[in-house]
Amino acid sequence: MFAVTKPSLTCCNTAGFTLIESLVSIALIGILMGIALPQLELHWQKSRRQDAQNSLLQLHLRQLQWRGLHPEYASSLTELSWPGSHSLSQHYLLNLQSSHAQGYVLHAAPVGMQSRDTACNSMSLHVSANAQLLRTSNGSVLSDVGNCWKW
Repeated sequence: MFAVTKPSLTCCNTAGFTLIESLVSIALIGILMGIALPQLELHWQKSRRQDAQNSLLQLHLRQLQWRGLHPEYASSLTELSWPGSHSLSQHYLLNLQSSHAQGYVLHAAPVGMQSRDTACNSMSLHVSANAQLLRTSNGSVLSDVGNCWKW
């Protein structure tokens, strides 16, 4: 007797992804990146604010040292031996204003990518005649409107 064999149907069992699976994966990655990147940028902005705060505080300490040796506060950043007009990590432009024997005002304005930080677009330290240290933000003279200073 003859054995009749049916032609066998072979299925491709290759390991890999189909086009649909790949497209779904790419779409999911895109959605997750769309959610994560804005939050990551906000975190970076908040982290770079520390650059302004640290620079302003270092200048404040240098002003106190200067005032201990001179009849009035320093009138420029070069008198305080500050290297240039930018903060330590170059994210802010520093400015010393209205320096006199009783007080001074230090400003930090964001530059570069940090200028996208609209919540805290400027930070300042005010030292008044009664030696009160006032931390302000966003151009306010009396308060930290943007809640930028965390200490």
